[in-house]
Amino acid sequence: MKVLFLSYNGLLEPILPSQALPYLKGLTGSDYEFILLTYEKKKDLDRVGAAAIKELKEGLKQDGIEWYHLRYHKSPPVLSTIFDLIVGSLKTFFLIKSAHVKIVHVRGVTPGVIMIMLSKLLRVKILFDMRGLLAEEYVGGGMWKTDSLQFRLVKRAEKKLLTIADAVTVLTQKHFDLNRSLDYLEKRNIPMEVIPCCVDTTKFDYEESSGIGLRDSIGLKNKFVLMYPGKLGSFYYIDEMIAFFGSMIKMIPEAVLFVVTNDDPKIVIDRTEALNIPKDKVFIKTNVAFDKMPSYMRLADTGIFFINPYNKFGSSPIKMGEFLASGVPVIINPGVGDTEELVRVNRVGVVVNKFDEKDFKLAVDELLNLKKEGENLRARCRDTAKKHLSKDEAIIKYAEIYKVLSSAESQ
Repeated sequence: MKVLFLSYNGLLEPILPSQALPYLKGLTGSDYEFILLTYEKKKDLDRVGAAAIKELKEGLKQDGIEWYHLRYHKSPPVLSTIFDLIVGSLKTFFLIKSAHVKIVHVRGVTPGVIMIMLSKLLRVKILFDMRGLLAEEYVGGGMWKTDSLQFRLVKRAEKKLLTIADAVTVLTQKHFDLNRSLDYLEKRNIPMEVIPCCVDTTKFDYEESSGIGLRDSIGLKNKFVLMYPGKLGSFYYIDEMIAFFGSMIKMIPEAVLFVVTNDDPKIVIDRTEALNIPKDKVFIKTNVAFDKMPSYMRLADTGIFFINPYNKFGSSPIKMGEFLASGVPVIINPGVGDTEELVRVNRVGVVVNKFDEKDFKLAVDELLNLKKEGENLRARCRDTAKKHLSKDEAIIKYAEIYKVLSSAESQ
């Protein structure tokens, strides 16, 4: 059976190789063939180059995945997105008709708008892979206001998708509970499943000797590595993470901050200088390909990510699974999806309740006590990732949903 996977994220960005391709590859060869339609940014297309993109397409085809991509446009706001969705609707209509697609898997509300426009024209089953609450998260990031046109359009689209979808997935139990409480979903007997951002535990793993050469080459030998991987934008509390590190080095003199990002690291440099953190305490690595990330994650003694918690109960940080699968405990703030419960119940890290010197000190003390457990802590982190955040478990859940949709389609 043909399945069309729609994403407004690009395959040339880190997120889809982590949070889409592993699932699609795991599902191909059972009863499904996939068509993948993504939106790619010009900078990524230029960076990767035509030859490498052609090679990637050919490799995916061998895996049973046919990849098509459209250009992503950012400006002018709203109008550029409308243009992208119109073009995407035409391409989607053609792909569904020509390839006889039976299931459309939409990743997020933005590409979901395409299926709102086409749902009355085409007889297909729709899986709304909802992810987080996009509109609320953009408000939390300071990009939108609750009375803005963008916010209102996204909330309207979100509601419409929930009323036309044949199945829904969300990232957290909290989001699941919210959806089930919505009056317009109470009478809809459709499959709804919690599938968090998961990790390939065979790629992200822990081997004590595997990172020695890389650690030495970067200059991290005999250092206590506090690592932050990822974006440096509005959703992350960069200042607070650096302030935490400032407290940490008072208690752990050999501690260093290791930032791995594809963004401009200037904000990290500026903030550490403002707090008088010595330059030799800060290491920054940019432009690391996703397939190289497991080697870098293993270098960490602990991972950190403070995220703006404004209406983030539907969020599932990818970093969580990648750190834990690598045997690395995490330092987080509360209010982000199900992360706090996962960390506290399984004792795989520390939750910092307040961003002040007192709580930072308490958190470092708690972390040092955890680290005394050595191999037991690493094993517990790995076990937690395998039990709650494993790619294999996600594939099983998606397969069950596809099976239900396939059965309904054949009736």
